[in-house]
Amino acid sequence: MRGFLIMVMSSLLLACTGSPVVTDYDPGYAFERVKTYAWLESGVAEEPRGQGRNDLMRDRLHNAIEDQMRARGLRKVETAAQADILLTFHMGIEKKVEVYDFHDHFGYYPCFQKRCSGYAYYPHGVHHDRWETEYQEGRLVIDMVTPNSKKLVWRGVSERRIPWLETPEERRLFIVDVVGSVLQHYPPGHKSH
Repeated sequence: MRGFLIMVMSSLLLACTGSPVVTDYDPGYAFERVKTYAWLESGVAEEPRGQGRNDLMRDRLHNAIEDQMRARGLRKVETAAQADILLTFHMGIEKKVEVYDFHDHFGYYPCFQKRCSGYAYYPHGVHHDRWETEYQEGRLVIDMVTPNSKKLVWRGVSERRIPWLETPEERRLFIVDVVGSVLQHYPPGHKSH
């Protein structure tokens, strides 16, 4: 069982590596003064078109963001009037298609299909094969806005290909990793190792 968990964690980490995070912020805002936060709204987690919102994923995102805020020394308060900053997030999932083209210029072609193993010889020379793979890509946007004017002062965005996740725990760990990668850039200038 332990070996299986290590394998799952490794595959999740490999699936997440190299995913860029983009942040933008107001350089004139005094982030060092931010000690408390409240939720502007509970956030939105949308499934691919036509499938609606996903409350389970929304709750995982909400919890992961709160954990990251706590780790940075920020305290959650109940109302906007008590908060130094307001948080919200948006997550969407989009279906995409990846296209692979394989060419064989010498009559030998690597066989990845079930009907052959190794390399096959094609006496007529060039062989072309095209495969299409559908996958889901998720985009997470975390926003921080001022309590009074509702002005956006910090935004972090991550787009990732979503690996096949079978259990709620795998989904939770994936979300923890995505949120952690976005919020490692908060506050601006903060270096996380």
